[in-house]
Amino acid sequence: MQTAESCGLNPMVRNLLIFVVAVLVFWLGADLLIRQQPEKGGPETPVVSPPSELESIVPPSDNGGARRYADISVHTPEELELLFDRVEALLERPKSEAEAPIISLVLHGPEVEFFALKNYKRYRKLVDRAARLAAFGAIDMSICQTQMRRRGIGKDEVPAFLRQVPFGPAEVERLRKQGYIAM
Repeated sequence: MQTAESCGLNPMVRNLLIFVVAVLVFWLGADLLIRQQPEKGGPETPVVSPPSELESIVPPSDNGGARRYADISVHTPEELELLFDRVEALLERPKSEAEAPIISLVLHGPEVEFFALKNYKRYRKLVDRAARLAAFGAIDMSICQTQMRRRGIGKDEVPAFLRQVPFGPAEVERLRKQGYIAM
């Protein structure tokens, strides 16, 4: 067996080579581990919204296909955004027309103002997000015509994806009688 000195390497160069090889092995191992972990926020990592009063509206897990509704009367766009965060966290893929939405929302409070076309510029992000969730089949949204009238919003002054109902509380009762579970 040859020693480092008999090969012409001095001990300092030999130690440097050992160090470089060790760093290279460590670097390659770390790179391999990083590549094997899913990206944060990717499809394998569920996005979880911050806890809030609205968290109980949309269930955290699948319940075997039970239909759910939420009697919504929120007062700020941020509260509705939190609800949409929760729905998006549960949406694994767009739903087919045959599949029930994650939740049916009945809007019959101050939030109807967010969806008036005259306020679209102000609430564009919220309205577009609701439209996308409705298009994906994640939510079914109905809006109370009584509240719309009280707030000076005509039938043709809300986006088409909103299903208009004469009276929000009556729609809530209809969903309940059809077997929807309140959230």
